[in-house]
Amino acid sequence: MRKVQIRQNQISVDGKKIPLLSGEVHYWRLNPRYWKAILDEVRQMGLSVVSTYIPWDYHEVKRGRFDFIGKTDETHNLKAFLELTRREGFWLIIRPGPYIYSEWPNDGIPAYAHKYHRLHPKFLEYAETYLRKVCAVLKPFLASRKSGHIILLQADNEIDPWPDVFGHQYGLNGKPGLFQEFLSEKYKNDIQELNKAWASDYHSFSEAGPFIACMLKDERGLPLKGDHELKRNLDYFEFKYYYAFRCAQWCVHLYRKLGIDIPIYLNLYPFFYAHDWAKMQTACDMVGIDLYPFNELMEDEHEQRKIIDKVRFLSGVSKVSYIAEFASGVWHARHYESGVLTPNHYRLITLTALLGGAVGWNWYMLVNRDNWYMSPINEWGRRRDELYDVFKGLVHVFQEMKPFLLTKMTDIAVTFNPLQYAARTLSPDSLILTALYDADIDYDLFDPKTVVSRRKIVFYSGNQWLSQKAHENLRAYVASGGILVAFRNYPRKDDSFEPCNVLGFHDPARVLFEFRKRFSLSLPKGSGVDMVSSVYSFKDVSGTPIRASFGNYGIHTVGYLKSLGKGKILHLGIEPTKDLLLEILRFFGIPFYSNSLTKDVKTALFSRNGRYYLVAVNNGKEDKSATVSLAIPGKKLKRFRLSNLFDGSNQICTAQNQKSSISIELPRKDGRIFEIKLL
Repeated sequence: MRKVQIRQNQISVDGKKIPLLSGEVHYWRLNPRYWKAILDEVRQMGLSVVSTYIPWDYHEVKRGRFDFIGKTDETHNLKAFLELTRREGFWLIIRPGPYIYSEWPNDGIPAYAHKYHRLHPKFLEYAETYLRKVCAVLKPFLASRKSGHIILLQADNEIDPWPDVFGHQYGLNGKPGLFQEFLSEKYKNDIQELNKAWASDYHSFSEAGPFIACMLKDERGLPLKGDHELKRNLDYFEFKYYYAFRCAQWCVHLYRKLGIDIPIYLNLYPFFYAHDWAKMQTACDMVGIDLYPFNELMEDEHEQRKIIDKVRFLSGVSKVSYIAEFASGVWHARHYESGVLTPNHYRLITLTALLGGAVGWNWYMLVNRDNWYMSPINEWGRRRDELYDVFKGLVHVFQEMKPFLLTKMTDIAVTFNPLQYAARTLSPDSLILTALYDADIDYDLFDPKTVVSRRKIVFYSGNQWLSQKAHENLRAYVASGGILVAFRNYPRKDDSFEPCNVLGFHDPARVLFEFRKRFSLSLPKGSGVDMVSSVYSFKDVSGTPIRASFGNYGIHTVGYLKSLGKGKILHLGIEPTKDLLLEILRFFGIPFYSNSLTKDVKTALFSRNGRYYLVAVNNGKEDKSATVSLAIPGKKLKRFRLSNLFDGSNQICTAQNQKSSISIELPRKDGRIFEIKLL
């Protein structure tokens, strides 16, 4: 038996490291006569890993009768595809479900099972029968066996409770069900605790129902009139997290029971209304997200930043920052929204993901099939040259850069509470995240409930409630020497909305709520920043007060700097801006190792054993001659070679002191990766 495990952001098979860069090929949707021709093109692209779903309902040709060897139709011959990929020297990522979605009837589930939700006893019974059958086919091909090549297995697919389909089975309306069981478990079977939280007067948990507000895009929904209604809404989202986690546990446990001894992963939505990413990670070996950006990131002005942030957050949650489905082509109907996917679109979105810290991905779909268009390889194994060449170039750059071995160079982190975004108690277009993006400041994203940051400075992004554990973790971070910066939103309640101030924040004495005149804010020993903001005014603060003059409004204390243990807390009662964030970092002496002075150009710097890699992306609608400043800790940037990994060109650069500014040419909606070699 061979040992298959996750090591250094890769799959290791008896010590052989396999980077997670792959493309999706759906064998059953392709004529088997073209399988080899297609795989030849995949190999020529530079890939050695392919991925595929296995559709339950397609292989169960009659109720209780399965065909995995092509007896009824050659496209059912899963075993032949497994043998071919092994013979051709490919590693394989396998996704047997039970669900696959994939624009397939009933999401890949036979009709007799599809009418039951994922945790229904009938569904579990039917799904176990199928998984026993398919695992018997897969086990001889697992990489843990001699000459096996399946290195990774996905359990189920984007686990979603689908309340609109199965809500009546959960107890969301009518007969009690899983929702009421969840509430009873959460509130320790004490109905009075639920009534206290919800301001309700139920006699039993069987009476309780959800309160759902603002679920759909652009829907205003019912207003949440107070903490009780908000708590009821949050409990609904926590139920969805609870349901998805239980489904994941059941599926992963069954695969293990059936002899699947290779790493198992889960793919998640790239948003937070259905999955607690950190909790799902505890059910498996790694989690990945599915990303399908609009063409050239044109959905709105925030799309690029939101993609980077999702990958940043994933990097702090999963054992591997992996994009389980990364858009390659587009499914039917989506093409009306996304438009034609241009060649540079793929460089743009791939380098955007690298900015966030992605270390691997699976291109979905690398090969066309029914209900799918615009992939670099078509159903007959023929190239779309203008796309194929881009993908081949990205594979080459990936292999040169080796993102799975890189360390992101940043001393900055930002808090992120997924539940606040899921329940729409916080805008996805957070002011602080937008300001950091505008300033081209790179950072980590983390949930303070589960992580104590190790970065030098943490900016608080969120609303005014956090779990007790999150409060305690933030205090521990500051007490150990960290710097915590908060603005108008700062944590002062727990997640039951009871007062909680273990960090010692001061509440404002008044709010100049309509103040929209320009004023100058000076931090101690700072140079001052012009601001336009509504303002919190403080009185009787501890530590060093921070004041600003408002002309006829007088001088007000708009913040304070205080010590806590070995660290400091800076609290400013104004909204964050690009210039203010830069001033705060300068005040505390926090470096940013790469920073673009050119609008719409975003950068990140990575290191590996004395090598440095600059990712630079132009999300603007025109070509840019971009200026980027660089700093490498402990190194004097006197002379260095800047090499473009895409075309092999290089230039010698000379710097003053420890910092350097370089000029690079970046086409519109495109990007480059440069290797920096110190001379």
